[in-house]
Amino acid sequence: MSNDNSNNEESRSEQSAQSSSMSKIVGTNQYGRGAKSDGQDTNSNEAPTRILTEDADAIVIYFSRSGNTENLVRMIQGQINADILELTISHPYPEDYDETIARANQERENQEFPEINTEIPDLSQYERVYLVYQTWAMSLSHPIISFLENYGELLDGKIIYPFSSNAGYGEGDSLERIQELLPNSSIEQSFSIEDKDVISSQEEVADWLTND
Repeated sequence: MSNDNSNNEESRSEQSAQSSSMSKIVGTNQYGRGAKSDGQDTNSNEAPTRILTEDADAIVIYFSRSGNTENLVRMIQGQINADILELTISHPYPEDYDETIARANQERENQEFPEINTEIPDLSQYERVYLVYQTWAMSLSHPIISFLENYGELLDGKIIYPFSSNAGYGEGDSLERIQELLPNSSIEQSFSIEDKDVISSQEEVADWLTND
């Protein structure tokens, strides 16, 4: 019994620490072709974000390579009571942007999708899902496609809010791709922001969440 209590306390402490960490917006001057990463898809210095509670009816599910998209998640968490699940892949993208582009292009040309190695929880309690992603080559990034192809059925009947960053070319066909992969979900109004404007978009994010 004491061991169970200890484990629960450790879990709550970890969630609290991650929640506190997620409240901090991390500024960066690296965008577009200059967007380097830590080589571990934001996870070289801390564990992937995983904040799961028993009472939330919304969850934010995301993937972030350089941390820019993760800032959008931090903004969402600052406005609503939602759980958070960061997706990770078995083979993270390179730190160097050009190397990442080369790999992403190869994946796209060969229809290869990175393996999701996140333990996906029971999602039945959630009514709303904020799907936060980046557009690559005018479409969904492959880690998000991989997640939706493998776990999309867990989102059946849920309300999906697409939320994305881009390099200046907008959402591309990402919304159509999401609808294709989630035929049994309701895809609602989306929010998309250019990567260089993410840090200054907190008011826009708040307005979007208020009107969703």
